[in-house]
Amino acid sequence: MDRRSIIATAGAVGAAGLLAACGKEEAKAPAAPAVQTGGETVRWRLASSFPKSLDTLYGVADDIAEYVTAATGGKFTITPHAAGELMPAFGVVDGVQQGTVECCVTAPYYFFGKSPAFALGCAIPFGMTARQRSAWMMQGNGGKLMQEFYDNYNIVNFPAGNTGAQMGGWYNKEINSMDDIKGLKMRIGGFGGTIMKAIGANPQNIPGGEIYQALEKGTIDACEWVGPYDDLKLGFNKVAKFYYYPGWWKAVQRSICSPTKTRSTSCPKSTKRSCVRPAHRRCSTWSPSTTRATRRRWLKFWPVAPSSSSCPSRSWIQPLRQPRKTTPV
Repeated sequence: MDRRSIIATAGAVGAAGLLAACGKEEAKAPAAPAVQTGGETVRWRLASSFPKSLDTLYGVADDIAEYVTAATGGKFTITPHAAGELMPAFGVVDGVQQGTVECCVTAPYYFFGKSPAFALGCAIPFGMTARQRSAWMMQGNGGKLMQEFYDNYNIVNFPAGNTGAQMGGWYNKEINSMDDIKGLKMRIGGFGGTIMKAIGANPQNIPGGEIYQALEKGTIDACEWVGPYDDLKLGFNKVAKFYYYPGWWKAVQRSICSPTKTRSTSCPKSTKRSCVRPAHRRCSTWSPSTTRATRRRWLKFWPVAPSSSSCPSRSWIQPLRQPRKTTPV
């Protein structure tokens, strides 16, 4: 296993993505004050699957754009666009493949319907933790294996964010037994949705920016998203009565930034060497640290311990501890 190659290809986190798009070479020198691009001006559009209100998930795209502009002296610019501005949230991968945009930031498990393998690079039930997944991607050949899969879609894939463990979601009714899951219309996508369907729920894959309306109108009975900070940003606490933990379907969620292989080979060589590695380093610390910081800020909204009777959150553990004969799976 070529560890250096994996690190350069997989990177840690996304900002990488787009720059990574510039190629997979290993940079051997630190970033220059301004990257020379031979007089060429490179302009890319980045389509995100997330709304601008999410300064963590969408914020990665802004960070990518800011870093690239600064590192190239304005010769390489990326303009981020929120979900729905250029294309639907779940249309970004097709948009990159078709050349409508140059790159995208998304959660791969959204495209579980295209191939279950999309979930492996993002989130699977009872899967790896944030540290384990980073180790697998960077040192355990995971980045190389995922790129072999993305080759089938003519995409260069680079991790672009890490949420860590997620919550169990918001519900309009209490979940006290497996029977309460039956018929539940829940916003949950990817591999987790197949498990919920097996135990009687009706899973639906809905973009983050449309979940609030679906809950408010009763189109769905429950939803899962990320965690308290991001969930409050989308207002789920205003339209759902109960908040459960933990989210066993996502021990971690990694977003990706993906350009096509064609775009990957179109960037000036100097840009590849001078921007790729510094961008990886920056985003590998920016995303996880920002997520931790935002979670700490969230505590002011909910100062009581989750186990307190005054807190509407409850654990999944007890409902799932039912005798096997009452459990459909």
